[in-house]
Amino acid sequence: MRIVLADDHSLFREMLTELLRSKTESYKVSGEARDGAEALALVAYHQPDLLLLDYQMPHVSRLSTFCQEVIQRSPATRILIVSGHIGEKIALEAAIGGARGYILKGASIADLLSAITTIQEGGVWVDPQLPKQVFHTFLNQGGKATENLGQLSRQELQVLSLVSQGMNNKEISARLYISRKTVKNHLTHIFAKLGVTNRRQAALAFLPEKESIDQ
Repeated sequence: MRIVLADDHSLFREMLTELLRSKTESYKVSGEARDGAEALALVAYHQPDLLLLDYQMPHVSRLSTFCQEVIQRSPATRILIVSGHIGEKIALEAAIGGARGYILKGASIADLLSAITTIQEGGVWVDPQLPKQVFHTFLNQGGKATENLGQLSRQELQVLSLVSQGMNNKEISARLYISRKTVKNHLTHIFAKLGVTNRRQAALAFLPEKESIDQ
């Protein structure tokens, strides 16, 4: 399995490289990137099976767009986000960009290896500290970048995620600590960007298997 590591912390990259090399001969670290530009160049050159990506690097702005760029340059490359923060918004953005998983840097070595194996076998991996809804988003996106969802801001993605769970505006307002008016504004923008007219249609664009959402 050919892997490219992308993280702006040299120590973390070097430790991860040694870890992967020591655990099994089936892993080959093809390249190490210090920023987004290097990551894209290495992905295009090596066409790796997996990109281990820390999104908090120079030259990585919108994560969904960056993931889509990776997939465009190397369609067979699967992306596993390795993050130091529990970021539901970032995880959702990664999912709609086409990433296959999201794991925290505080996870165990066993969990990291399990995540890599799961993704290698075509599955998805989401750190258990993140809400279950995030896992379902990764599962439903199926590793395919979604252009319309990629237009949504991180706050809009989170609002849409809660809509898909059946929450009303009052509940979303309380959950995100924003006003109901702000929720309504977000929904207006979401409907326009997705080309839909109601909550159910928006939820189906986010989670296609969702059968019913209150209008």
